Amino acid sequence: MGQRARPLVLTVVDTTGIQEYIFNSNKLQHSIGASYLVDWATHGAVYESLRQLEEGSATNVDGNGAIDAAKEVGVNGVTSELIYAGGGNAAMLFRDSPLAHQFARTLTRRVLDKAPGLNLVLVHYELASEPLAIAVQQALKQLARKKLNRRHATPLLGLGVTAACNYTGLPAVAEDDGRLLSAEIEAKAKVIGDANRRLSDAVGTLLLGAQLDFIYDFDQLGSKGESSYMAVVHIDGNGMGRRVEGLVREYGKDDDAYIHAMRSFAASVHSVADRALQESVRLLQIAIERDGDDQKRGDGKERIGGVVPVNDDRLPFRPIVFGGDDITFVCDGRLGLTLAEFYLRMLEQELWYGGKLYARAGVAVVKSHYPFARAYELAEELAGSAKQFIREQPAVSEEHGYSAMDWHFGVNGLVLGLNALRARDYQHPTSGALHMRPLLAGSAEAPGVWRTWSTFEAIIDGFCDENGEWVQNRSKLKRLRRALRDGPDATEQFLRVATPGRRLYEVPGMPDTAETGWIDGDRSTSFDAVEALDFYVPLARATAPGGV
Repeated sequence: MGQRARPLVLTVVDTTGIQEYIFNSNKLQHSIGASYLVDWATHGAVYESLRQLEEGSATNVDGNGAIDAAKEVGVNGVTSELIYAGGGNAAMLFRDSPLAHQFARTLTRRVLDKAPGLNLVLVHYELASEPLAIAVQQALKQLARKKLNRRHATPLLGLGVTAACNYTGLPAVAEDDGRLLSAEIEAKAKVIGDANRRLSDAVGTLLLGAQLDFIYDFDQLGSKGESSYMAVVHIDGNGMGRRVEGLVREYGKDDDAYIHAMRSFAASVHSVADRALQESVRLLQIAIERDGDDQKRGDGKERIGGVVPVNDDRLPFRPIVFGGDDITFVCDGRLGLTLAEFYLRMLEQELWYGGKLYARAGVAVVKSHYPFARAYELAEELAGSAKQFIREQPAVSEEHGYSAMDWHFGVNGLVLGLNALRARDYQHPTSGALHMRPLLAGSAEAPGVWRTWSTFEAIIDGFCDENGEWVQNRSKLKRLRRALRDGPDATEQFLRVATPGRRLYEVPGMPDTAETGWIDGDRSTSFDAVEALDFYVPLARATAPGGV
């Protein structure tokens, strides 16, 4: 058995308060820089700090995070060993407690200097006779308790003679183009170049040949006179904690086997996430059409799906959090639904352990100047709604699961929470819910479940048919929307009078849905599609690796 010589000290590093840190500014560049610093704190900063201890050769990781698997702590002068860095935290072993605490001082000083305002949490765990896998699980539990019980800093928020940051209200330490910046905002702005390089590394050479780039400002989303909405999309992997628990059960008795498993699993999550990002960027490129022959516009612009303009050679899309199973991106509001569903499908690739990666997505479509932190909270709440919908589906095996998504169009601003909002605005007094979402998405199908992306797509494609009656008469669509709000009887009467012989989409096995647009007593089958018409751009049917 490959066991590390005891005693050793296990150290686990994590960040806390990252949502507020990343999304507390309405300037996209600040969120881009903040996300880079959060990733750096548990990756680059850890590698640099380990190599700063004694000599660089006394650890098993280089400055780029490449691990030398032949090096292990306690053998041939190696005094520290990185076990893994992934999932938002990093775990490592040290020869003794003084060296572990020296690392903690080095790391925290480095993070304080480069990322003021970002909070690190560390725990040290004395490793005696128990298996390393059990020790890591115990340390993670201690870390969770420490996050909950940690003492919150009470910094001096300024004096009568200090100026306030234009973005955070904290004391300003710098000025940029007439705007005062706090130390936190200045730090985020300084690393934009590093953040762009990290994104370029993840995407590879996809954009080079097309001479395209990503947006860097919320004002670059939407198009003047057409649409001024952005979509904030949050995606989170399903059951990742259970996978790690299963990995511990299977490989946890042997240190070498556990370390190899954790590194391989973390690497596979990163690889699948990067692949999904690359395929999504590829999809956007495939969907670009030149608008020269369009009689409506005729401006010669390149447009995604023939609708969303590519201004200044920048895709209307920007990943903010990426590289793992926790993903957040922003895009033009008209691309949010189709791009989120495609991203979910691309994530459904095999991981090193536990089968395919399934996930849930929340899509918040809001005005481009809507408070970003609130839009992210809504996207996260919607992802939680999709998670609950997955839990309600028929049980599947450990290796098979479901992806799901939910969305909301915040066209009038938001005050209430999601549940209260839907109870007020999306509920008929007797017939049920107006919305069919959340929906199952991706490749998995649940027996007997009609609330799926493929059903939604079939319904909305019928309304979008260029040769159909609905596209030619938008006012009739608005009246249909009002009729659906009034319930199945009103909808049936409207269709009989306004569109004789015209039927809505028929949910398989439910013929009444073609006449009323409702499953009476449950929910409407057509309202979501009518509501989404202005925010739905069908993209090219790209084929994922492996034929997905």
